[in-house]
Amino acid sequence: MTWPQSFALMRSALKFGLLFLSLLTAIGGPAARAETDDDSTATVLLSPGQGEAVAAFALQSEKQIRTKPDCSHLVHLLYARAGLIYPYENSRVLYRGISDFKRVRTPQAGDLVVWLGHVGVVLSPEEKTFLSSVRSGILTESWSAPHWVHRGRPRFYRYRIGPDTDMNLLATIMGDDSRPQIESQSNARNGTKSELPSSAPQVAASSDADGVQELGESLPQDAITTDESHSGPIVALISSRKIPGRRQIAAAILESSKARARQLIGGEGLDLAHPFSVFSRLEVEKVRIKNDRGYITLKIIETMCQEDGHILPARTMERELIMVRRDDGAWAISDPRERTYLMEEQVLQIFERQAELFLRRDPNGNNTKTMVKALDRLYDQQTRMPQRAAIR
Repeated sequence: MTWPQSFALMRSALKFGLLFLSLLTAIGGPAARAETDDDSTATVLLSPGQGEAVAAFALQSEKQIRTKPDCSHLVHLLYARAGLIYPYENSRVLYRGISDFKRVRTPQAGDLVVWLGHVGVVLSPEEKTFLSSVRSGILTESWSAPHWVHRGRPRFYRYRIGPDTDMNLLATIMGDDSRPQIESQSNARNGTKSELPSSAPQVAASSDADGVQELGESLPQDAITTDESHSGPIVALISSRKIPGRRQIAAAILESSKARARQLIGGEGLDLAHPFSVFSRLEVEKVRIKNDRGYITLKIIETMCQEDGHILPARTMERELIMVRRDDGAWAISDPRERTYLMEEQVLQIFERQAELFLRRDPNGNNTKTMVKALDRLYDQQTRMPQRAAIR
């Protein structure tokens, strides 16, 4: 059988599988819909007290930040240090809305105030003030000022408390006496030991020839821990006495992705409770290290990704990873959201194998539907790009 014939056969089988799943879903009726519908009433949003603590923490931290990030990176950094974890998105994506935030009509302190092209943290809804990064620095302004009014009416978004939220960090910035209890619950969920962050850390950097930055302050401990307590699986391991450079880190991630592909093709299941990214290219933009721990900023061209059960199309992203030196001297790189990184060249084999496994285990399950959708989209991409079709 020729490749075009086998490809057509596989695609026909996939379409039949989708029809079969649709029939099962229809038979399931209201009960099936109840399992898949988003129950918005179950959403827990940041409380007014928590929001005020986040706003105060942001205002305090602003005075300590020496290098000036852009507006969306500033907000992402401040939220992460307060324990409010979400995948980095630029202001235009935030304006449209992401699952980690709920759009609200009446803002409270700690909310996001977003225009199409700018984002900040609400400090006082009564005074209409917010903190953001602009060309002249990190400033507190009023969204009723003429130059902001000229941009149009902003949108306001409130953070959703979820499994990725670090309640220990949030309680810490609130000065909450209940922190030990919250810390215990968080540890039970993640199986970790917690380290408390330094309050309002400063950021100052100097770069070497390979882009490695030595941070001149104690990094926040919201995501930087020892290997025994890191929040996500290992993305890559590097054996090196020196701080790895950008090219060395990128090579290690690529090699680790190949190893992960072999495991998934061999029959190990892909955990769809956590996101995955299919990428055609990645580049390490920044490496910021202090005292054997720090951050990596990864620029990645994604041909597809999965977030919260949704298959998203191609896009270029910046993702922040964590790097720490372990007790054995190796550098461990991890993703705070436990994201799996898969190379485009291997993903067809991976998804065909995973779809087969999911169909056997739970033909009508949400994970099965997600994987079939991903595979169907991948087949569509292969049809449009025949030169890449024969991935095997």
